[in-house]
Order: sequence, then structure tokens, then C-alpha cells
Amino acid sequence: MEFGFTEQQRHLREVTRGYLAERYPPDRVAALADGPGHDPDGWAPLIDLGWRDPDLGLVEQAVLADESGYALHPVPWWSTLSAALPGTAPATVACHDDDCATLAVAHRTSAVRAVTGPDGWRVSGVKRLVPDLAAVTEVLLTAGTAEGVALFRVRRDAVGVTVVDRAGLDGLRRPADLRCADTPAEPVADVAGTPVALRRLRRRAYTLLAAEALGVARRAYDLAVAHARTRTQFGRPIGAFQGVSFRVADSYVAVELAHSLVYRAAWLAGRADGRPDGTVDEAVAAAVVAARDAAVRGCEHAIQVLGGIGMTWEHPVHRWYRRALWIRAFDAPSTRHRADLARALLGS
Repeated sequence: MEFGFTEQQRHLREVTRGYLAERYPPDRVAALADGPGHDPDGWAPLIDLGWRDPDLGLVEQAVLADESGYALHPVPWWSTLSAALPGTAPATVACHDDDCATLAVAHRTSAVRAVTGPDGWRVSGVKRLVPDLAAVTEVLLTAGTAEGVALFRVRRDAVGVTVVDRAGLDGLRRPADLRCADTPAEPVADVAGTPVALRRLRRRAYTLLAAEALGVARRAYDLAVAHARTRTQFGRPIGAFQGVSFRVADSYVAVELAHSLVYRAAWLAGRADGRPDGTVDEAVAAAVVAARDAAVRGCEHAIQVLGGIGMTWEHPVHRWYRRALWIRAFDAPSTRHRADLARALLGS
């Protein structure tokens, strides 16, 4: 497969990069991470930039996620876009400044049960560690019914809902538990349609999270390169020493591999549209593994290259390292993705 970005996609990247660099310099990102955890005014400008254009394909969305990871975009864009389903109400795709949804399907399905009655569906149970729950108004969640697993939408301010904030590693992606007690719920997909909907949601969520990890890896690489070029020791830039240059080179190789696999996954998943396809699932798993590793190792290499300053709270590299660790810990560990990838490659 030969893949290249179109002129429109390159323009989208340039505009996005410029906007995020201007609006969210590292000092503002740090203030938001240590304060409210997100930019409450950050949604409105995205409308003008076309981030929520329904015609954007998954490759274009991956470009946005990539640049978001590079800048540590303090808006819950990934978690809300991951919850977008075709044919659902606008709130699901985060079309209003104060009306957006996040996704809560990672926890075991038996933790939430749904029953129907004269006044509609109601759900009871707990979804744990839901990302960005404090910044959204609705949640998509899976629940067990008498017929099987179905997908529902619940308003965060609905009767019977309790939100319990949890401590998290990343100040810009804070988790919380969602507790429902006989809470009104709107069905989004029935038992027959839920597998297709979840397949689509998971593919999108993992692909965009891999793209975000790629952006984190690129930022860590750039921080390391900039320091290696300007910091001198024994009359030479430290990048001239093998102990430094090898780490930077390793990060570069990891970034390039992740870049190829992430955009391959976005290209394939964007065309699969929820259909069963082993090639797509293999591509997504490969992208997740490569991008997670590139982000974590890239941040660790950057900290080593930076030396003592990299260990301090004042230097921003730890912000990207926290995001890299969060991405690595999200939902399924990389070992499971590697196992899925191995089974696909071996045909077992």
C-alpha cells in the first residue's frame, strides 16, 4: 500500500499545529493540568477549525489526535470523539460547548445491568475509571439485559447518577467512577447492533489513542533533540556523544515505525465501518503497540538526555511522560494487543 497525505490533510495539520502551539504553550498546559484539568473554553474554537466536521475521515481525525498529543491539548476531544456513533444525536459527537459524551465500555459488562419498564430503560451498576467524566454531560455505556449486551446513553446529571472522582496519573485526563442506581437510559444500539457498534467504537478509540501517543513520542523526541543540540559539555554539544545520540536515534526509529503503523490503521479502519475484518484489527493492534512503546520509551529517553533538569517538576517533559503512561495503561495492556497481533499473523 502506498500512502501519502493529501494537500488538504497537510493543510489541516499545519493549521492545527499553529493553533495548538499558540493557544496552549507549555506553561498554560501546566496550569490547566494542576488546576481544572481541562480548558472549559476550548470547545468553541474547534467548531471554526472544523474539528467536528462529520465529513472528516479517520485519517484526518488521526492527524488531529497526533497534533493533540504533541501539544497535550487540554480538551477531552479524544474521549468524546471515541464515543461518536453514526445516526445518533449531536450530543454524542460533542457538537455543543457544554453537551458532549464520553465512553465507558472498558469495565466488565456484568457490572451494569439494564431493565425495561413502562417508563423506558433504566440501568444500575458501576463503570470505573471513566476518562474525562467531569468534563462531559453524557456517557455511552454497555449494560447487560435479559437478551444480552446492549449500548445505552446516560446523562451525567440524571436521577440516580453519582460521580466519584478518582486519583489519576495525568492531570489532563482525570478518571472518575460512574455509579448508576435505577437511572434512566436511552438505548443507542440493541443486542444485535451492539457488537458492530462496539467494534467501530473500539477501532476508532484505539486508532486515535495510538495517534495521540505518536504525537507524544514526537514531542519527546523534539525535546531531546533540542537539548542535545544546545547543551554543551567538554566544549561539544552533548548530542555528539554516543551515549546521547544512540538514545535519540532509537527514539527516531520508534517514531517513524509508529507513524507508518498509525496511519495505516487509520486508513484501513476508516474504510471498514465496523465490519469484521482481521486485517483491520491486526493493523490497529500493531499501531497501538508501536505507538505506546514509542511514547513511553521516547519520554524516558528524553528524560535521560535532559539529565537533571528532566527530573524536575518545572520542566514540562513529565507532562508528556504521564500521558504516555496513561495511554499504555488504558483498557487492555500491550501484551494483550501483542497476543492478538501474534494470533492474526500466525493464523491461529
